[in-house]
Amino acid sequence: MISLHQIAQLKTFWLLLVSNFHTFKPRLKDQIINGLLWGCINIVVFAYIMPTRGLGDYGPFILISIASVQGFMIPVHNVILLVSDMNDSSSNLFYELTLPTPQWAVFAKYALANAYQGFITTMLIIPCGKLLLWNSFSFEHFSFFKFYFLISLVCLFSGFFSLFLAGRIHNLFKISNMWQRIIFPLWFLAGFQFSWENLYEVSPIMAYINLLNPLTYALEGGRAAALNPANSLPYWNCIAALIIFTIISGYLGISKLRKRLDCF
Repeated sequence: MISLHQIAQLKTFWLLLVSNFHTFKPRLKDQIINGLLWGCINIVVFAYIMPTRGLGDYGPFILISIASVQGFMIPVHNVILLVSDMNDSSSNLFYELTLPTPQWAVFAKYALANAYQGFITTMLIIPCGKLLLWNSFSFEHFSFFKFYFLISLVCLFSGFFSLFLAGRIHNLFKISNMWQRIIFPLWFLAGFQFSWENLYEVSPIMAYINLLNPLTYALEGGRAAALNPANSLPYWNCIAALIIFTIISGYLGISKLRKRLDCF
């Protein structure tokens, strides 16, 4: 049975999430516009310009790639805000750690807040992509439940992965290292512009190594839910892998942050 103390902790946790949403709300419009601009430019280039170079109809493939990992970018970008808060003893983070809720829950709140920010900014990618591609993009294989369930998991993983990154970055001068050495390789080598099957044809060894990349499952799972699943890794295998990576990232991230901020 839940005690009054636990109810108070849950209420505090919920209020922290609501407070974060109100903080994010003024930036919501800009984040959506930025995501759509980046996505639409990529779709136009790969659907209408690159075919003149003999690439073929690449529009649907790149649309699903963009939608599958767009939710990864917002949480990762928010690492900057969290690192900044950790270096400022008067920030909201240190105040929140004094509230009547477990300190690990404060860090989990940041992960969940990042996750829903990523999800919200991803919602319009598919509708806008359909308008740009029109008949070139068919919903024949598209499963709305599977696709947006996967997107939810990608955003959740990204939220906890952002904690892991924040725990490893001690000042804002290291942010560029994070993007160049971790984020870009994970994103680009995961198969943003190619499938795991394509990589396997070139190098089976590299393909199997790439199974250690969580974004591989985000991209392959998205294509399995939206395009011909025969050309992608099995959808539910991708789901299981993302859940495992989320648990690992959450455990390592929260442990690292607690140790760094002496929360034991």
